Amino acid sequence: MHSLANFIPQLTQSTINTLVWIVSLALQLALFSALFARNIARRFPIFTSLIGFYLLRSAILFLIFGHIGPAAYHTLYNDLTLLDLLIQTAVAVEILIHLVHGGGGWTRGNALFAAALLSIAALATALTTTLLPAHAPIPVDRTQFFFSFLMLFLFAWAMRIPAASNLVRHITGGIALYGIVNISANFGRTYAALHNNVPLYATWSYALAAIYLVVVLFWLFTLKSERDADAV
Repeated sequence: MHSLANFIPQLTQSTINTLVWIVSLALQLALFSALFARNIARRFPIFTSLIGFYLLRSAILFLIFGHIGPAAYHTLYNDLTLLDLLIQTAVAVEILIHLVHGGGGWTRGNALFAAALLSIAALATALTTTLLPAHAPIPVDRTQFFFSFLMLFLFAWAMRIPAASNLVRHITGGIALYGIVNISANFGRTYAALHNNVPLYATWSYALAAIYLVVVLFWLFTLKSERDADAV
C-alpha cells in the first residue's frame, strides 16, 4: 500500500506562507465586514480602521513582494509600520475614552488612574527590554512592547468596571492576548537569532501569525451587534 506521503507533496515555505496569507486575508475581510454589518464600526471607528488597515497592508505587502526592489519594499514596510503605530495609539485612546465614560467620566480619580496605567506600562516596557541582550541581533520594538502592556492593563481595567461594555472587554482582551504572545515571540526570536536557530525563529514567527488569526476568530464570534451589546 502506498504511503500517504506519495500523494501529498511536501509543502514548501512559500506554499505555507501563501496559505497563511489567504486564510488571514479571508478572516480579516470577514471581520471587517462584520464590524459594519453589526453596527460596531460606528461605535469603534478607529478600531475598525485598524482592522481595515491590516487587511490592506497584508494584501499590498504580499502582492508586491518580489515585484519591487528590496530597498523600496523595506522603505514601504517601515512607512506602514509607522502608520500602524499611529493607528494603534489612536485605538488605545479610543478604548481609554470608552472606559473612562463607563467608569463615571473624567473624574480626578479616573484621570489619575489612566495616568498611572500609562506610567506602569512604560515601566514594564523598560524592565522587559533590560532582559534582552544589549546587542540583540534583531531590533527590539519598544513601542510595540509598550502598546502590548498598555492594552493588557486596559483589559484589566475593563474587567473591573461593571458598566464597561462587552465590546470594550472583547476588543481589549483580543489585543491583550496578541500582545502577550508578541512579547514572548520577541524573546523567542531573539534567542533563536543569537543561536542561529532558523527553525525556532520561523516557529515563533508562525506562532505570532497564528495567534492573530485566533484573535480575529475570537472577535468574529464575540463582537455582537450594537443592539446585543451592553451600553457604555
